[in-house]
Amino acid sequence: MKIGQKLKGMRIEKGLSTIEVAEKLDISESTYRRFENDKSFPDVFTLDKIAKIYDKDFSDLLPEGITIVNNNTGEHYNNAGYYIDQQSEKLIEQYEIRLKEKDDQIALLKSLLDKK
Repeated sequence: MKIGQKLKGMRIEKGLSTIEVAEKLDISESTYRRFENDKSFPDVFTLDKIAKIYDKDFSDLLPEGITIVNNNTGEHYNNAGYYIDQQSEKLIEQYEIRLKEKDDQIALLKSLLDKK
């Protein structure tokens, strides 16, 4: 079962709306809906928060066939031969903003060179 199906089932079982869960996680509702629709995968820290909201074990939220390895302790969750190294969505958004700024600066510099 994919994580989105699990999340939606647990949310409905708890009688919560997507807005309520998103607020508890301090994320936007659209981000949480993307998790439930399997369009995005929550980072490990968000998964841990979700597990606490639903009174579940962290590993219960993982999709089948996924392993998360803690590099510090070597601890494995749902050992099935896969490795996830997730970056938070906020970090990815920051990288995308920086890349756009870099592209804008390059375009500006090229236009200045073309004027010479």
